[in-house]
Amino acid sequence: MGDRANFGFRDGENTLFVYGHWAGYQMLAQLANAVNEAEPRWSDNGYAIRIAVSHLVGDQWTEKTGWGLYINQIADNEHHVPIVDFQNRTFALYEHNWSWDNTKIKYLADTPKFTMPLDQFVAKYQKVSVP
Repeated sequence: MGDRANFGFRDGENTLFVYGHWAGYQMLAQLANAVNEAEPRWSDNGYAIRIAVSHLVGDQWTEKTGWGLYINQIADNEHHVPIVDFQNRTFALYEHNWSWDNTKIKYLADTPKFTMPLDQFVAKYQKVSVP
């Protein structure tokens, strides 16, 4: 059981994927909130990625299960796969593809279902918490 999801962060030719075993629920809102937290560092890929990943994982960094990190491949998956590109300030949504023979990223379709500017993605999907 689980609600498996992957979140991608492009860094040049490579993509870091964060796998969350229970991360599928409201995954785009979770990602938009994490990306928004990284907004002051969008121009510095390494920092922006670290901030966003830290917000996704939250206080579960010391857990032995629940989250994983992969380079250029997704893990077990039950949802479309979002990829954030801070350098180009874009968000894209991909289908997973378990027959990966001709794909650039293992288990991911080569072309996105859609792409949008990163600021528009945050504005559309971010959930603002009320104190």
